Amino acid sequence: MTSQSSGAPSKEQLAAIEGAFNKLCAGLVEAKRLFETGSYGGREGAIHAIESVLKFLELSTVVRFHGLHAPLVTLFDALMNLDDGVVRPILQRVPHSGRSRASAMRESIKGAVAFTVYRLRATGLPATSARRLVARTLKEVGLTAERGKHPAVTERTIRGWYEDVAADVSRKREATQTFAMLQADVSRANVSDPLEMRRELLARLRDFILWTRSGQKPVNPPS
Repeated sequence: MTSQSSGAPSKEQLAAIEGAFNKLCAGLVEAKRLFETGSYGGREGAIHAIESVLKFLELSTVVRFHGLHAPLVTLFDALMNLDDGVVRPILQRVPHSGRSRASAMRESIKGAVAFTVYRLRATGLPATSARRLVARTLKEVGLTAERGKHPAVTERTIRGWYEDVAADVSRKREATQTFAMLQADVSRANVSDPLEMRRELLARLRDFILWTRSGQKPVNPPS
């Protein structure tokens, strides 16, 4: 019984599938490189990744016939049009009647900030000094407050975030959930020297923020 009569793919078909998948992987590897090294927030890498996925999907008759890849095609075209100064509706900001809620990403960063202050204080630092060190770290990674044109995250802002997390005893917010997650994993940090611990905590916070913004896995999440 041949593979075609049994319904199983032939060797040629399997080879074609493997070849297509290998091209997809190669395209995504290159896209990741462009994303990590390119400008404009890694836009070129994102474009290359979408293009690689589209080429793979277009090999499917079902996808082509039903236009299942249409949303990705629209997004790809919109990203390409940005270089021509054209902002397609899919990339335009959705207007809100009032101040929008902070995104889950932003809330998660707030939780990590509050946790870092908490752990810095545990090393013997006064609260003011802990918040000052964290504010300096946030400035280094370019994190700004939510209001104003380009406001810096101040010690006062960080104190507010810390107090908000402490007040959320039911752990309904993303920030508090992130704080609890990091606190549960605190045993991973195996440093006894207070100065070294402080440096590590700030480095881990910096890494966490960069990961949260880019989607890349952090080398050392706060712990």
